[in-house]
Amino acid sequence: MRGNLSESLTFTVPISLEAHTLAERFRNKHKNRRKAKQVYLNTLAVFAVQFYLRCMEIQTSWSESFSWNSVIQTLMDVADLEVIGFGKIECLPVLPNEKVIHVPPEVYSDRIGYVAVQFEESLEEATLLGFVKTVPSSGELLLSQLGSLEDLLIHLNQPTEKVKQPIHLSQWFMNIVDTSWQTIESLLNPQQQAELVFRFRGTEHSLDLHSENSTSGVQKGKLLDLGRDSKSQPIALVVGLLPISREEINISVKIYPTCEQNYLPQELELLVLDDAGIAVMQATARNTKSIQLNFSSEIGERFSVKVVLGDVSFTELFLT
Repeated sequence: MRGNLSESLTFTVPISLEAHTLAERFRNKHKNRRKAKQVYLNTLAVFAVQFYLRCMEIQTSWSESFSWNSVIQTLMDVADLEVIGFGKIECLPVLPNEKVIHVPPEVYSDRIGYVAVQFEESLEEATLLGFVKTVPSSGELLLSQLGSLEDLLIHLNQPTEKVKQPIHLSQWFMNIVDTSWQTIESLLNPQQQAELVFRFRGTEHSLDLHSENSTSGVQKGKLLDLGRDSKSQPIALVVGLLPISREEINISVKIYPTCEQNYLPQELELLVLDDAGIAVMQATARNTKSIQLNFSSEIGERFSVKVVLGDVSFTELFLT
């Protein structure tokens, strides 16, 4: 390994046979050649960053990262690494002679930072070029915009208290949507899409799946993984909106299994919490294909949706 840490330059990591073997194992799960190559390079990039952080005595958990999950690899271009106690850092592969990194939209948010990892032609070594906390909204990150690796170490050694910003649901009607929320087609299979009927106050509404500027209703979804260690438990969280008036919106929150799974994990809980964090609605999966909770909210109200499986949970804050 090479690198001048005192001057905060770069850090070069030898890519082991073990890393290539793992990358090959992940690659073989994908028939599409472009996706297979993407997964291979992403795996090597995560390996390099994990190697570096271990050298710096910073604990990580690759198995708790999306990039470890072959199902999520298919759905997203992701190379994240869970840094224990901090969150996910994205490892951005850089090919030889590249000057611009095209960051995938699905990793613009929910990251504590980004590390650029440049490979040489033989893929025997990878060089960590630098670190940034955020990426430009265009998704194009110039290598010249990278900060030093020392910035990463300072960032991880600072006590941080992340204040989670709410998702502004009323903006969805104007097609202003956080990039972590995806179209229903990208998350659910055709049968699940056909069954996606929202029931409000005794009436049924099938929201338009293909309209990005629907005035009648809108829905978006997010992929969650509630697994632990090497065991994955991916599910889809879907939020549907239907305006009642200028002041009130009908909201439906629904969770589905993904890919080959037909049923939700046993004892999976879906909760809606009010602004004080008190559960006002709750449902539990027992041989259940999906769970749906419906309610209405006035513009300006805050609420949270919480999904719990055992000792793993996910909470999303919303502003109507």
